[in-house]
Amino acid sequence: MVNVIAGMELASIGARFVSYIADNLILIMFRVFITSILSFILPEYSYEPIAFTTTNIFFFIMDMSYFIYFFEKGQTLGMMMTKVKLCRTDGTHPIGYKKGAIRWIVMGISETAIGLGFLWILLNKNRQGWHDTIAGTYVVVK
Repeated sequence: MVNVIAGMELASIGARFVSYIADNLILIMFRVFITSILSFILPEYSYEPIAFTTTNIFFFIMDMSYFIYFFEKGQTLGMMMTKVKLCRTDGTHPIGYKKGAIRWIVMGISETAIGLGFLWILLNKNRQGWHDTIAGTYVVVK
């Protein structure tokens, strides 16, 4: 069944899932690369709480920047791979930094709430998770 909103086909749940996994794999690979370099340059890095905490803050900012930047543009790298994009509920795009930031914050809440905000995509007729509903966005086929 093809769902259409504002003249655009809604992205499949599978495409959304694959794009989310791809984005997180990209970020994980970057984290492993940076952590490996730090551990090689500073052997005591693994045991130093301040360095560990600082690195985690850096990774948090990196993740936030990645998602908000690409959400504003309408597509993350994972979304580009699966040929889906973000649009506002009125069908316009790009969604902008404000909606991108809101969407990212609520994604974090969804993850913290045992994934319930993501599971909502399965129940919502417009395939919107909590992050889409609150930010006023849809994920559509490009």
